[in-house]
Amino acid sequence: MLHIIIMAGGQGTRLWPESHKNRPKQFMPLKNGRPLICEAAESLNDFVPREQTFVTTCRSMIPMVREAVPWLSERNIIAEPFGRNTAPCIGLAAIHLLRNDPDATMIVLSADHWIEPRSVFCDTIRFAVDIVDESPEHLVAITVKPTFAATSYGYLERLRERNSNMCKKWSHFAKAFDVSQFHEKPNQQTAEKYLRLQSYTWNAGIFVWKAQRIYDLITKYQPEMGYCLKKISNAFGTTDYDATLAREYEQMQSISIDYAVLEKHSFLVCIDALFRWDDIGSWHALDKIYECQHDETGNVISNAQVVAVNSHNNIVRGINPQQNIVLAGVDNLIIVQSEQGMLIADKSDENAIRQAITELE
Repeated sequence: MLHIIIMAGGQGTRLWPESHKNRPKQFMPLKNGRPLICEAAESLNDFVPREQTFVTTCRSMIPMVREAVPWLSERNIIAEPFGRNTAPCIGLAAIHLLRNDPDATMIVLSADHWIEPRSVFCDTIRFAVDIVDESPEHLVAITVKPTFAATSYGYLERLRERNSNMCKKWSHFAKAFDVSQFHEKPNQQTAEKYLRLQSYTWNAGIFVWKAQRIYDLITKYQPEMGYCLKKISNAFGTTDYDATLAREYEQMQSISIDYAVLEKHSFLVCIDALFRWDDIGSWHALDKIYECQHDETGNVISNAQVVAVNSHNNIVRGINPQQNIVLAGVDNLIIVQSEQGMLIADKSDENAIRQAITELE
């Protein structure tokens, strides 16, 4: 059976002031006024029933999840006692699914990504599911063709195009490739090399695999984590579950699934995304999300009424749609206002933005 796992425990502080520790970016409304997590939860409703959609998140964020996705059943919220990165999160989700479905297939998504069009995304996931059904030992990653030398993404190095029966079935739509190696976030020089070569693609953080397979691989490559997950699994349905979860989760290393498993595993397949994708890692993402809504001087305007005089290529996000913001003689700025505060920054100086946000914390 197919199950969607939406990871929604991140802090999202790079999108301050609208995203902060008390209300991270996955709960932000963007293009259509709906929270990103709601978009993720409904992105595959065309072929995965809602009752098979799960959200993993920290206990402190559960009320925000319920508010953003009101149709989500309480039993479909997998609570982490605190954040421990994606490997423990995925391991916890896997053992939850395996309780009732030993043959569970996991579709792993992040709650804070922007994807469109939905129809192309659904077909891409269908293709990935078919590959896993055909070859259950494989892990499938959705990848994105690099458009710049990114140091904040992992890269997959493609080896050869796959020619299995399922890949032939989907050849009219997209191609799948065996992966030679997974490379975690590179330095700038290495990222520039990857960009020049056609065989490297970004890891989009979207995966399809068998729950039992990923649990077995976590246990193989991270035996201490596997041991903790086994203890948690044994406590399901008992009065000791909450205490066991808190104790064992604290013992787990905070490590991404990329480092924990993907860098070490040989049976990886990637499918190049034909849909638009962005991880909303900074306010620059609004340039892409609203690319059809730039004004005549290149300004991106969201949730505000803007009067721009001799001002170009700014990103402006207001506190409400009726708010008036005047730009006069300014170029290439990020201007974001929220109840938490206000950000005014040079678009080209991301380091200064990160430094300022760090100081606020």
